[in-house]
Amino acid sequence: MINIIRYSPDKGIEEIDPKNLKTWDYECTDNLWIDIYGATAAESQELLSSIFGFHQLAIEDSLKYLKDHKVHHPKIDDFDKYLFIVFNGISQEGKTFKYKIFSLSCFLGHNFLITIHNEPGENSIFNTTSTILSERSFRKGPDYILNLILDEIVDRYYPILDCFETETDSIEEELFKRVPNSTTLQKILNAKKELIRLRRISSYQKEVLFKLTRGDSDLISQEESVYYRNVYDHLVRVTDTTESYRDYAAGMLDSYLSIINNRMNEIMKFLTIIATIMLPLSLVAGIFGMNFEFPISQGQSGFYVSIVIMVIVAVGMILYFNKRKWI
Repeated sequence: MINIIRYSPDKGIEEIDPKNLKTWDYECTDNLWIDIYGATAAESQELLSSIFGFHQLAIEDSLKYLKDHKVHHPKIDDFDKYLFIVFNGISQEGKTFKYKIFSLSCFLGHNFLITIHNEPGENSIFNTTSTILSERSFRKGPDYILNLILDEIVDRYYPILDCFETETDSIEEELFKRVPNSTTLQKILNAKKELIRLRRISSYQKEVLFKLTRGDSDLISQEESVYYRNVYDHLVRVTDTTESYRDYAAGMLDSYLSIINNRMNEIMKFLTIIATIMLPLSLVAGIFGMNFEFPISQGQSGFYVSIVIMVIVAVGMILYFNKRKWI
């Protein structure tokens, strides 16, 4: 699917059919936004190469991960007349901390913006952002529209971070208010894994946004660079929050291991005490069960005498252990 929105000072905003777009003038006064999702490689290649004349390496990077829904590492390349930007977005799965990553490739020029992504569904960046676009947005230029898209991507981190906070609170309650088990460990490891991945993504994005805020390219005006700095600040906050949650998850893992080890030590301590108490009792039973005769064993009270001796020994050992604070 190729969606094309064009703004001209005379006609305002209009959607045009991809078949009607044959050429594009880099110097015209119209502004253009093209969003590509689910289009064939031939259709995309035709538009990017024949109509806009982009560099083949940039076209290859923008298209090679679309079919298998893998992601390209974030990057930014300056081709003088346009910027090629790769950004990774995230889509939350339900109301959990689980999320999917999608690739967003952007070609930004003075009067055009082309976005190519492999994010499926109704919540795509194009569908979400297009609802807030206005004639004013197009008049401000493609760099402003790109800022809206990147801002939308960064805003999607916050619900996921809220879910991480809820999940960590739940895990913490299991650790310290209930008996933790292997399910608790699995939750900790899953949360830690997703946090590491989220931090890695946000760190890469941060470098790209930082380059966009420096004003090195004429394609981003000084006025718009302020908005990019605002998005960059949000992403820095996301990265720092993710890092703190990751450290917290690592701390919960250490707490889990400590709790499990303490429980194991308590169990071993209890079993050791039982075995230690039973050892002299086995000795007494062994003495009275020997095959040769001795005075106590001949009387009818021999059995009761042995039981009394065992009780005295057991009680004495328990009192001794308690005095030494071993139990």
